[in-house]
Order: sequence, then structure tokens, then C-alpha cells
Amino acid sequence: MKKFLKTAINILLSGTIIAGTFINTGTISSAEESQGQKIFIPFRSDLVKYVTSNAGNKDTIIQSQWFRLFKEETGTPNWSSTYYSDYTSSTGITLSSKNTQVTYNSSFDPFLYRTITSNSDFISNWINTIPTVFEGYCNGYKNHPVFCDGIVDLTKNGYMLGGGYKKTNNIFEYGFTNKDYWDLKVLAILSFKWNEISTTQKNWCKTYLPYLIPDYESRGANAIAAKNNNEALYNLMTISNEGFNSTKGQEFFSYANSNNEIRIGELFNNIFSANKKTGDIRTSDVYTEVNLNGIFGGDADCDYNGSSLGDGDYDWFAYNICFSGDGIWSRIRTFTDGDSAAAILKKEWLLRYYAKHSSTGATSSVANAIAKQGQTETIVCGSATMPGCNKAVWNPNKAGFNCPGHSTTGYATVQKPVGVEYISFTSKAKGYKWKIVDTATGTVISENMENYSVSPTIKLDAKYIWSSSISVYVESYFQKKGELIGVGACYSGEETTSVNWTYVVLNQCEVNGHDYQYSYHFDSNHQSCTAEGICRGCGDRKSFVDSSLSKTEDSSAYIYTADFGHTPVAPRSTRVEKSTGTYTYRASDKNAISGKTHDSQSVSKIYTGAGFTLHTSISGTCSLASGYIKPGAKSITISASGSKNTFTIYNKKGGAIKTITLMSLYQGETKYTFDLSGCSDAELDGAYVVINMYSEDEYRSGMEIGQGAKSTSTINFNYITIKY
Repeated sequence: MKKFLKTAINILLSGTIIAGTFINTGTISSAEESQGQKIFIPFRSDLVKYVTSNAGNKDTIIQSQWFRLFKEETGTPNWSSTYYSDYTSSTGITLSSKNTQVTYNSSFDPFLYRTITSNSDFISNWINTIPTVFEGYCNGYKNHPVFCDGIVDLTKNGYMLGGGYKKTNNIFEYGFTNKDYWDLKVLAILSFKWNEISTTQKNWCKTYLPYLIPDYESRGANAIAAKNNNEALYNLMTISNEGFNSTKGQEFFSYANSNNEIRIGELFNNIFSANKKTGDIRTSDVYTEVNLNGIFGGDADCDYNGSSLGDGDYDWFAYNICFSGDGIWSRIRTFTDGDSAAAILKKEWLLRYYAKHSSTGATSSVANAIAKQGQTETIVCGSATMPGCNKAVWNPNKAGFNCPGHSTTGYATVQKPVGVEYISFTSKAKGYKWKIVDTATGTVISENMENYSVSPTIKLDAKYIWSSSISVYVESYFQKKGELIGVGACYSGEETTSVNWTYVVLNQCEVNGHDYQYSYHFDSNHQSCTAEGICRGCGDRKSFVDSSLSKTEDSSAYIYTADFGHTPVAPRSTRVEKSTGTYTYRASDKNAISGKTHDSQSVSKIYTGAGFTLHTSISGTCSLASGYIKPGAKSITISASGSKNTFTIYNKKGGAIKTITLMSLYQGETKYTFDLSGCSDAELDGAYVVINMYSEDEYRSGMEIGQGAKSTSTINFNYITIKY
């Protein structure tokens, strides 16, 4: 550990010194020799062009120029309107940086990505050199997903992460000036990219949960990981086993089910893995589910058995939520009932289940609710004996008696039937006290135990309607006022109290199942498909996401298929026609080609007898914009004329897919064909081409006096040809 830290500190110090030197000497533009090492420092006006052109270099110079650019842009008003240049954007288009600030501009993030992933000490040097800018990127992680990708790729094998929270080999925590600070910034970035990070990174993130969750439990909105402070850290808590078992478990569960940016399946993965219960999971792709729609979307026939999934839906998972007595499943059931949207899904699955399993013990209660939907059923739930004087006068000629009055109280506790939505009481009572409790959780749903009140009408939340664990306690107060009885009797008697159960109103879709009509939406990159369903009967809406499309092809098209496995959604495919033949782009194709496509420089002189040397040089960069390399490209041929030309194919993150440098003695044509047959469509998605051209010419004296001499340097982009 000490050795690693020492190395890191030495790297940091050296990086800082170099950066400082370059910042203070930024006006130097020519190459200088320094103890045998050539150091190039661009003019301020060339800074943007330099960092975008050389972002993938593995050296301290590219790092220092980033730091110089950050410092000057953020510290000098109107810097970009004074110092600017043309540059090739990350989409392959030549643009001017005039009035365009690079710092915090997400369109330049692919260039940052290249430097981060090419220089393992860049982040360390950045934090130590200009930390406020690094912090700005971290705080705005949502606006900088490609920058975040750089942090992810840098740390994917555990580099700089160490053992996690409070571990001395966690360089983000212990390697910099502000202890317990930079690690939380990186934690938020990895949490933001949760579905893309490695197991090593996920395990590192999880070490912070015992710190974040108690902080949130005690401080709420003021906590470090509160949603209003850091949404990514809040998301991390919501899908964690620790969060599931915390006092905020219901809140986290409901949030995970309602937010499509995170997967409730990831919560299930963490729960069952942490509790060594993965044997309960019949198919692990349940972990990819975004919400509970798919889990409760089955037909409820429960035709699975053994290792078989039957008709392939998630009935086995839904059944465990509804009926399993295991502690984990019971807690999931409690949270499902506690979430209004999830409770409706569960209710409808149960209705389908009971309709198909008439021999199941609980069937009669649900069948009873279906039969009585919308009706009110009154049953006597308790009685009380009213005391009397035990006197009677039946002869009107005899004197009556004074009854002093009597009162009594009756008590009753009953269980609410499944399917009841409203509760009220009926009797001759003067008033009632009551307490309605969910005995499964101890939650008091409604209570009046202070004073006797008139009969209430209590409406239950949706999550309690289909519960069989609702206990109703009612206390009735009966009173008979004192009076003079001339003729009659005053004996003890029975007073009864009835409870009125009013069953929920169901529509036919809830009883028999919805009939959804789906529309399908593939994303632009054909990485996922969303099916949005509307019930033809009642208008209920539901959506499903398939993020693992399969790809096949025929002679004319690529076919992307979303199968929406384990859900009631029918598969859907879309065809993307293949590009065929050969496409050639020249300088005249202005939409495709931008930048400097040709240029020349000439100097001439008449020989007078004095020695001289004529020298010219010229350079230029042009590019083929992204979007012109289609899926299925087999090769790209590039032709340009000049002394030294470099052809590079970049991916959308600015990484070099292919590159080559060609030389020509006489500024002639250089041509090269890149074989793309080994590149996947994903690699070529958003790819663009950059052509850097350079020519030089030199003419030395040696002719007759009066003879003219000339030196000419020329560059020219000829064409790009793509074959499919």
C-alpha cells in the first residue's frame, strides 16, 4: 500500500509541475528542444484543436493542455471569443470553437474519455491540479454520461478503488487532500452507470451502503444520499438488500417499481444473492425486469413444475409474492401491498389465479367477493345485555315505578372479508369506538378510541381491499334513559351490533383479464424496445421493456426482435435494410465531408549568387461525418495526396478503431483500404473518419545567377469509398 501511494504521489507531483509550466508559457507555439526531449506547447488559439486532435496521446503534455484549457476558460471572461480554432468534432464534422466553451460542454466528453482511458494518472493529476472543474463534472454526472464512461472504464478492474469504504487502499478516499470526499463523487458516477459496471465495481459501491442508509434514515432530505442531494446515490440505496431491510424499505421498493431508470429486478438480485436464496429463482432473467408489470402479467395458471417454467411466464414469482411464508417473500408481499400500483397488479393476478384454481382454499373468499361486488352485506358481529329494573306494572289502576335508566357496552372483533372496500356499523347504539388494524404488519388503518361517535363509513386503501388480515374492533355504547313507567316492564335484554361490508366494484377486465392492444417503439440504436399497451375494454395502460434484442439477417436486411420473454406481450421484429454496393464521398459532398480538403503554399526566388534555401509546408484536416458508415460495412478506402497523411477511423467515444500513417516522397497519392469485416455494428455505430494531411518541400540553391527557384507544398483529399 505504501509503495502504491508513494508512486501515485510522485506521479501527481510531476503532473502538477508540468501542467503549471505549460500554463505559464502558453504563448509558445514552436517546438523547442529541452535536454533532448521535444516539447510542443500550442498557442491559446490552437488549444481546442490540440486537445481534440491529440486526446488519445499517452503523455503528460495532453494532460497539461486540458488543465491549461480548463483554467483559462473558467478564469478568463470571454476566453472562447478571443482564442479559437477549427476542430473536428466527435461526430466527424469540422467546427469552429469560437464562442464555444469546452469546459463542462458534453459534446467534448468523448475527447475527455480518450484521455482518461489512455492515461491512468490523468484523473489523479486532474484532481490535484484543478479540482473544482473535476468536481463540476462529477456533480453534473447526468449531463456527462461519456465522461462517466471514462471513470467506469478506468476503474472497472478495481484500479484506485481498493477495498471500498474506510479501506486504506481506496485511493479515491485516502490518496488526495480531501479525505472522504472524492470517493463519494466516484460512487455517484458508478451508481449512475450501475447496469454497465463490473462486479468488482458493484461490490465496491455496496461497501458504502452501511454508511449511506443509516444517514438517510436519521437525516432524511438532508442526508448525503437523499434524492434531492444525489439521485444516483439514492438509486443505489433503493436496489440494495440493506435498503430493503431498512426502515425505508417500503419507500425504496415503491421507488424502484415506479422509476424505469432503475430495475426492480436488480433489487431482487441483490436481495436473494445477499440472503443466499438464489435457489428460489427459476430463471435469472427476472433480474432484468424494470417493474412488477411483467411479474404479475402472467395468466396465473401456475403450470410450472420442477425446473419447468410451463408456459414461460412469471407465475412462479407472483405465486411466491402472494403466498410464500418465507421471511423474504413475506416482506416483498408487504411492500407490494403497500404500493398502490403494485397492489392493483397483485389483486388482478389473484383474481385470475382463483378463477383457475377452484379447489384452492382461499378461492371461496375471492369468489365470494366477485359474486358480491358492489353489494353491501350486513352481519351481526356482537351483542350486549342491557340491564333492567326487573319490575313490571300491568294493571293501570296500580301505581307505576320510576326507572333510573340503564346503559351497557358491547364489544366485538371480526375479520374483514376479502374484497371489502367500505366498512360501517348498524345498531341502536348511541355511539361507537373502533380500531381497524392490519394484523400482518400491525398498521392501524383507522381508529377512534377516545369518545363515542356516530357510525362512520370507512373507505379502505386499495392495498387493504384484498387483504385477509384486516381486524375490525367495534365498541358500541347503548343507553336507556330514566323515565316513569305507568304500565309496562323493565327487564334485561339483548342489544346487537351489525357490521356492514360493502364490496369493491370490479369491472369485467379485472375479473376476466385485460385485453391489451400494444404499440411497439424501438430505440434509434435498436438496443431496446418498449411495448405500450392500452386495454380495449377499460383503457388501462401498461408498458413493458425488452432491453436484450436478438439480431438476425437475411439477404437484404438486419432483423431485430424483441421477444418480451415471460410476459403476455407478443414478440415484435423490425427490419433495417442493408446498405449494399459501393458509396464514394468526395470534397464536393459537403454534408458528408467537412474541413480543409485541399491547400497549397508556394515561395519563389531569383538566384543572385547568395546561398538560400526555400522551404514550404502545409497541413490540413478533413473528415467524414458520423452516420455515413452504415451497418454491414466491409471496407473503407481512403485516398489523399501529400507527403505524410494519417487516416483514422474513430468510434463515437473518440477511440481509434483503425489508423495508419502513409508517406509519399513526391507529395503524391497515398491510399489505404481498411478491412472492417471484423468490426461489429456496435463498434461502427456513430463512427467517423479523420484525414490529417501534411506536405513539405525544400529547394536549395545551386542554379545559375538569374535563374528562378520555387518550392511548393500541396495537400489534397481525394475520396473515401465504403463497400458493403
